[in-house]
Amino acid sequence: MESATIFNIQRFSLHDGDGIRTTFFFKGCPLSCKWCHNPEGQAHDPQVMFYMDKCRFCANCTDVDCIYGAREVVGCAYTADQLISIAEKDAEFYQSSSGGVTLSGGEVLTQSRVFLRTLTSGLKQKGFHVAIDTCGYVPFEAFENVLPYTDVFLYDIKLIDSAMHLQLTGVDNELILSNLKKLSDTGANIEIRIPIIDGVNSHDTEIDGIIHYIAHNIRAKSVHLLPYHAIGTDKYERIGMVDESDFSPPSDERMHALTMKLNVLKLS
Repeated sequence: MESATIFNIQRFSLHDGDGIRTTFFFKGCPLSCKWCHNPEGQAHDPQVMFYMDKCRFCANCTDVDCIYGAREVVGCAYTADQLISIAEKDAEFYQSSSGGVTLSGGEVLTQSRVFLRTLTSGLKQKGFHVAIDTCGYVPFEAFENVLPYTDVFLYDIKLIDSAMHLQLTGVDNELILSNLKKLSDTGANIEIRIPIIDGVNSHDTEIDGIIHYIAHNIRAKSVHLLPYHAIGTDKYERIGMVDESDFSPPSDERMHALTMKLNVLKLS
């Protein structure tokens, strides 16, 4: 049976969709956003995370194992049946809170289509609400593969300027916007999420451009502004990556002003 590599399983999550949820974080992402707070989710394969503060310099460790916990493997293979079994443990919480299961990452839709169809259809057979968090940079066929079994797509829009998108994420946004329009045209339930990063997309030109595109092209259930938080920056060094996340969160005043923009257009 096919498997996928998961780097985190978060139970009782309240931030990845409605209600109480179980969120599965998949490894592998086609983007390399400079502000990424889950850099361990970018590579598809398992990685070793090193915690310098736990190291005792005993020289008795193997490549991974450490009695002091200074080395940790990030990423473990799970079959669809195993993930469904884990989700079942919290079924009563989904029912009482109108929650469910969220597939996140990394980028979920880069995984095997057979695996994802087995997983999403299996979750729906159990009666679970299914949300997929996506950056949108995949062939549209990947959306079509899970569309019958997905209740809502949590769709990220980071920048409207394509050149800036390429500079800061490693890819342009043409495919992302095209897929969003196609997905909207299917009648799919879409919640758009915009991470607000000071000095990147918090200024009026970018935000107005994003709002204009959504208002004129997309039928979205809602649009959420997510203020950037500098969490996870210590992860870069631990997995041997260079930390380029020198960004700042927006002020409360700026977030309020941006929220008012959405309210005027009834997008929030």
